[in-house]
Amino acid sequence: MFESLDKVYLMTDLDGTLLTSKKEINPADREAIERFKKNGGRFAFATGRTLQSAKNYLQDLKIDQPVIMYNGTCVYDPVSAKILKIYSLCEDAYDYTLQIFESFPQIGAEILTPEGTYIIKLNEFEKNHALYCCDEPIYCTIDDVPKGNWLKVLFSMAPEDIDKLIEYEDKMNFANVSFVRSDKIFYEMLPIGVSKGSTLSECRELLSLDGITIAAAGDYNNDLELVKNADFGAAPANAQLCVKEAADYVMHASCDEGAIAELISVIETKTKETSQISNAK
Repeated sequence: MFESLDKVYLMTDLDGTLLTSKKEINPADREAIERFKKNGGRFAFATGRTLQSAKNYLQDLKIDQPVIMYNGTCVYDPVSAKILKIYSLCEDAYDYTLQIFESFPQIGAEILTPEGTYIIKLNEFEKNHALYCCDEPIYCTIDDVPKGNWLKVLFSMAPEDIDKLIEYEDKMNFANVSFVRSDKIFYEMLPIGVSKGSTLSECRELLSLDGITIAAAGDYNNDLELVKNADFGAAPANAQLCVKEAADYVMHASCDEGAIAELISVIETKTKETSQISNAK
């Protein structure tokens, strides 16, 4: 599977996988990524974050490969600074959001578009999220958000209330949209059938990845399809059980302990083993 590093495309989730619990990059991970790229590997990330909130990591890691943003609804090329692919919510998302507001008055919510983040309903969870993940958000009502190109709607509440929202959404059976839990306090509305994993599959053709081994790592429910659809899926030690069960490899290290450095080491070892076998023949 791993013939040589120049035929490996490694895509990792950010929060909970590459980033530590303090939203930092472990020095061991940074060194391993630099080594991996120097030896020909292609490195990128797939995140639920916006372009605005992920830009520092793009610059810090000198990412030169397209990345998946907004939990799969956008593919962005940092080299050309252009969006390569976009998936938008249907018009019914407006009505669905209002219905959810009516049933859960305590909910916080934001609508994410390529142009920015619109916080349309504020609670304590949304306030905290805006502090570390929203770059200059726009506070407004849902009717003030420009129509079209809604990439996702993020809802935030206490974990027990999110559980109730999931039950509610399942009963309502909203058409032409998908939902995914991206954290214990977050539940997201996405375009139908869109996930990090579905977009990764689209990227095989979009980015001409034929003959390339795609490795991917993630920790939460919104990473499940990413891990499944990769040629080699991995999960850090802190990952949700469902992600670990879907992974080809579960790291001994957590996101705080250099999980991505461990994964890169595994890929390097497998590449050397494949090379030795090939040379022996």
